[in-house]
Amino acid sequence: MRVFVRDDITTTLSKAMDGLSLRHCIIADNIANVDTPGFKAKDVCFEEELSSAIARGKPESAKQVIYECTGKTRSDGNSVDIHMETQKIAETTVLYAAMSRLISERFSLLRSVITEGRR
Repeated sequence: MRVFVRDDITTTLSKAMDGLSLRHCIIADNIANVDTPGFKAKDVCFEEELSSAIARGKPESAKQVIYECTGKTRSDGNSVDIHMETQKIAETTVLYAAMSRLISERFSLLRSVITEGRR
């Protein structure tokens, strides 16, 4: 997501949305491969990196890491748990919507400041 207003809050929200968007894509790939023998489920880790980047005062430097999930595999070598994936996609969708609303409210506040409260 390209951000035109540069401040730490907007950058942090943008980075969180980027991470959630990537997680959504990875979960969709996992679900698409639920019946593929030998497929290993993946996930995205970005929250800890984003938190560390914020603490360093550089939220724009946060990276997303895709990793292979460890856990049970079926007899065909596939490790996708469809129930877990649907739970994760629902959670990711809710979090993305919350971040989207926060960034929208942030821009509304900036718009109000710029127009001095006039519409």
